[in-house]
Amino acid sequence: MTKKYFPTDIFQYLSGKVLGQEDVIKKIAVAVYKHIQGLRSGNVLLIGNSGTGKTTIMKSIQQFYNEHEGLNPFRIMTITNANMLMDEAGVINTIRLFKNLESEVLTATGFKVTVEEMKEYIENATVCIDEIDKISSKISGKVNPTGISIQQSLLTLLEGETILLETGFYEEGSKSKVKLPIDTSRMLFICGGAFEELYEQVYKVIASHGDERKFRDVAEMDGHGGVRYKVRFILKESLKLSDLFTYGMYPQFISRFNTIAVLDDLSKRDLKQIMLQADDSPFQYAREYFSSMGIELRMTDDALDLIATHALDELRIGARALREVFGRIIAGVEFDPYNSEGITKTADGKPILTIDRNTVANNLTR
Repeated sequence: MTKKYFPTDIFQYLSGKVLGQEDVIKKIAVAVYKHIQGLRSGNVLLIGNSGTGKTTIMKSIQQFYNEHEGLNPFRIMTITNANMLMDEAGVINTIRLFKNLESEVLTATGFKVTVEEMKEYIENATVCIDEIDKISSKISGKVNPTGISIQQSLLTLLEGETILLETGFYEEGSKSKVKLPIDTSRMLFICGGAFEELYEQVYKVIASHGDERKFRDVAEMDGHGGVRYKVRFILKESLKLSDLFTYGMYPQFISRFNTIAVLDDLSKRDLKQIMLQADDSPFQYAREYFSSMGIELRMTDDALDLIATHALDELRIGARALREVFGRIIAGVEFDPYNSEGITKTADGKPILTIDRNTVANNLTR
């Protein structure tokens, strides 16, 4: 009997891949569960600053399908950019999505797939569309005809329609073309975007008392035993659907999403956790690099704390700030680590390269 995976199982797996976005991962887990159970899929719209984990979430879903028993029918997935739906001639062409899925099926099956299997794989696919905010109906206050056209083309796919996909099959040494009717209602759509101007837009409405929303005052210690209050603005606490309409997303388009999930900006604690545990952490890559030279790379707690502090200053690029900050620190020792200041040896002669707070401070102030 094939194992059944519940939202809690999916959450446990995804939260090990995506750090610091617990509320969003729970919503994604429910959407994926509905999808693999053949229920009406809960299409998801992800809103979050660059580097907060949108693409990581998408890739982690595919890893979940690939690594768990019985999910082979759902392993086909494509991640594409919203503006790629326009072809070289300037024509909106959503068939590109399905050609990408067709290519994924052929690759996954070694080109050994029947017409019926091709149809089944594609109809069970997950489609991830990134930079969905770039198809707003207006950009810098001006009408964006391309965005309008792409939204209109996508909304019927999200709702569920039958499209004809022309594909080729080899039978007995000859190739024949077949038009496959693909029902998109069984597909899971996950769309994401930074929506950077949305943050400023909502902030200005609240600051100008444009409606009933208010900033939240947060109490914190002032360092002298007293308490001070500061204004706190978090988009997901204040966002309304009408804000997305004002931004330039059509109501008909937004209504196709069962869930709108706003990712949190990463905290200092999140950045430290990502640095130590994420598969694509720059620290992990550096450890592999120095290990190839026989050197063990270490980092002190206070060095990690200072790196995370500097990364917070560039929070608009999220976790990517760790790569930029750490790159400035490590670049000076990559060429000749054996003659670096932080190199020492253990009792048995094994070389150790340690990044401490002084190393971080010296390299980030140059």
